[in-house]
Amino acid sequence: MSLIINGAILLAGGSSRRMGENVDDKVLLILDGKPLLQWSIEAFAESGVIGDCVIVCRDDLQKQTLQKIIETLTLPFAITFTTGGQTRSQSVINGLKALPDTSQYVFIHDGARPFIRSSQIKALSLAAHRSGAVVLAHRVVETIKELSVESPCPGETTPLKTLERSRLWAMETPQVFDRKTITNAYNLLGANDFTDDSSGLEQLRVDIEIMENPLPNPKLTHPGDITYMKEMARQLNPHSSSKPAMLIGHGYDIHRFAPHRKLVLGGVEIASDEGLLGHSDADVLSHALADAIFGACGLPDIGVWFPNTDASIEGISSLKILSKAIEEAGSRGYKINNVDLSIIAEKPKISPHLQAIKASLAEVLQISPDQVGIKATTNEKVGDIGKGLAMAANAVVLLQKLS
Repeated sequence: MSLIINGAILLAGGSSRRMGENVDDKVLLILDGKPLLQWSIEAFAESGVIGDCVIVCRDDLQKQTLQKIIETLTLPFAITFTTGGQTRSQSVINGLKALPDTSQYVFIHDGARPFIRSSQIKALSLAAHRSGAVVLAHRVVETIKELSVESPCPGETTPLKTLERSRLWAMETPQVFDRKTITNAYNLLGANDFTDDSSGLEQLRVDIEIMENPLPNPKLTHPGDITYMKEMARQLNPHSSSKPAMLIGHGYDIHRFAPHRKLVLGGVEIASDEGLLGHSDADVLSHALADAIFGACGLPDIGVWFPNTDASIEGISSLKILSKAIEEAGSRGYKINNVDLSIIAEKPKISPHLQAIKASLAEVLQISPDQVGIKATTNEKVGDIGKGLAMAANAVVLLQKLS
């Protein structure tokens, strides 16, 4: 008997517009140390039933960020990227086109649902091979009313119609289909935009198996969902309840000197003939410190959070980068205890500015200046730093668990 191969399409190309201004890309939101989409990728990998995987991205910037995340993972399948369309249906069609021909069954999953379990993926695979089409869903327990208008205004009354609750199910993802069946549905109905993939088969009167999901599988949609989902992630992480009292992180960064640039260290501008070259203000000290904090928390480096391909953050103050690292440490239940920093450069003379840098960083870190150790040294004329072509910084941070 020939081996049946499943493929997975992870939809990550949404605009995140309902998340408001504070979240630019919800699939990159960090949940207990991992970007939201990584939770789904790891669940599919752990299931052992996926042979091919396509991630449908919204643009090249997101693709590059996700590629950096995936490079840190050990996966049993290769990941192909494709770009999404103007509608969800077009994004699925693009995913189907990008999926290797070897995949006979297709999992279609919304990347904004991070808490799918590998055991559920296995069960869905068996069901799909049996019935040809299966969706994950849960019973509706609330009383559902159908309104005569789409969005009633405050104070406006409208007739209500109660729907029969015993027949109502809320659709989730993944949904799994025989590849020929789902491809045929989208080829015939591609001009329509469906909020879930079973709707296309529904239009063609194809019977679908329902697999009841007794476990929470929420979709991140609105800003109010973030707190709940971060707490849920902490509960699902087996290590969350036994987090260590202290975490140690180390960071290193180096930037070349360049003309017509300001020299900024720890948020303090220093008089110099040259500054450091970078996409941000190139504050090498703040970068090393931010990476130390991210590293202590087991999080990706600043290149993932603030990619140099993102034109919207060109010239950004590195103190904002540092503040993001502090925020993420806080969301994981840690605060800064103390830091130890070293600046390595032949020029300019740094020692006159150390106290100002110490005070600046202490304010951002919300600790006493006495908890900020900082030194400046040269590279003894060795290498690019010793030749005055570059400046580097090392940072060590100790994080303390919040009580």
